[in-house]
Amino acid sequence: MKYHSTRGGVTGVSFKDVVLSGYASDRGMFLPETFPRVPVDTLKTWADLSYVELAYEICSLYISDQDIPSSDLKGILEKSFSTFSIPEVVHIAELSEGLNISELYHGRSLAFKDLAMSCMGNFYNYFLSQSRQHMTLLVCTSGDTGSSAIEAVRGFEFVDIIVILPRGRCTEIQERQMTTVLDKNVHVYRADGTSDDIDVTVRELFDDTAYVKKHHLASPSSLNFGRIVIQIVHFFFTYLKLCPNVHEEVEVIIPTGAGGNVTAGLIARTMGLPVRFVCAVNHNNVMSHMMETGKCQFGSIQVTLSPAMDIQFGYNLERIWHMCSNGDSATVKEIMSQVDQNEVNIPPSILNAMKSAIEVYVVSGDEEIKATIRRCWTENEYNICPHTAVGVSYWYSQHDRGLTNGVPSVVLATASPLKFPEAIKASGVPVPASDNIQSLFSKPTHYVDLELGQNWTEIIKAKIENITASLKQAV
Repeated sequence: MKYHSTRGGVTGVSFKDVVLSGYASDRGMFLPETFPRVPVDTLKTWADLSYVELAYEICSLYISDQDIPSSDLKGILEKSFSTFSIPEVVHIAELSEGLNISELYHGRSLAFKDLAMSCMGNFYNYFLSQSRQHMTLLVCTSGDTGSSAIEAVRGFEFVDIIVILPRGRCTEIQERQMTTVLDKNVHVYRADGTSDDIDVTVRELFDDTAYVKKHHLASPSSLNFGRIVIQIVHFFFTYLKLCPNVHEEVEVIIPTGAGGNVTAGLIARTMGLPVRFVCAVNHNNVMSHMMETGKCQFGSIQVTLSPAMDIQFGYNLERIWHMCSNGDSATVKEIMSQVDQNEVNIPPSILNAMKSAIEVYVVSGDEEIKATIRRCWTENEYNICPHTAVGVSYWYSQHDRGLTNGVPSVVLATASPLKFPEAIKASGVPVPASDNIQSLFSKPTHYVDLELGQNWTEIIKAKIENITASLKQAV
């Protein structure tokens, strides 16, 4: 298996080189050159596999023995998922009236990102330990990605990680999960802006390919296909728990931010998994307008109870457009050239291909989120986070109008309600708590603030260069 860029300028890249990178050198994003197909008979044999066993079957389709020998890959996966708080890794909660929720959040940072990030950390450690090479990871986060990435690599000898979070736009718990980590290889910045503002800085740094190479920069965010390949697994696992006989299509409702999860889902569908998707978003996301009109028009971002969705442009849309254009890199390159002009036009053929697999639901606002959290508790005594609530809102809207048509449906729970006590309290239901979460408020913090008017790119560059210089001095 080799990888190429969505913009056509880079081909024949190994999985190892994809993991140890960020954007491709032509500014595109990596995808497999071919997508493996999984026959129905094979799918049926996977129904009784554990999560780790299923992860191995899927990952071995994308990771060659030349990159990671099979015995080493099994060891990496076992080590990664051993950090989860439940042995099955992912649990399907079957609630009243047929509501199914796939709990993806039982990792160390209590978010679905741990599923892939725990593996990414061990991929980095595996490759870098072999080469004795150091790498600096750069992460733009809307809340959960940063803490998950930190947990995956904190204390590693060959990795430093720089995380930039939007100050005041994460929950206090999310922020403290990042700022209370004092390992010397962890560097946290709080920026006075949105996730989209921070992403501009990250893109500017990765656009300088010579600088990236000189300082060994990479990203463990969902722009890295290493993350995406692991996320494919929970779609297969969730489907097989609901339909072990592999006899019908399942609707998967995905709370959507940067689009990495739906990208992984579309790849699973391309591989032969009988699924279709609902991207559940808040009003900050441009996906609903794009699907209706074929245009992406960007505006200001408002703070909501679902901060991971307070994103205008999900960068994984580039991968989705590439897949829905049958790999037309020239068209994708043209679309992406319009992004900086703040108005993007999507060709009808790509739009129609997207509509064949994806529906978009927009929650009306925070009041609907709170009402959904309250209803889910009242009917089930089951707490959900505000992002999961956006997905459950869609399910309730369909159920109440009798539009489910007997099709199996499942909401992906992207984070634990433990991380969002403010939203739970505002919804008028009991607030869950844990000793681990409470301990965050008594720990010392360490971070640097980035203010409006400062050149964030130059500040982060100075930090990267300081890390590189310190390594040379140590040698």
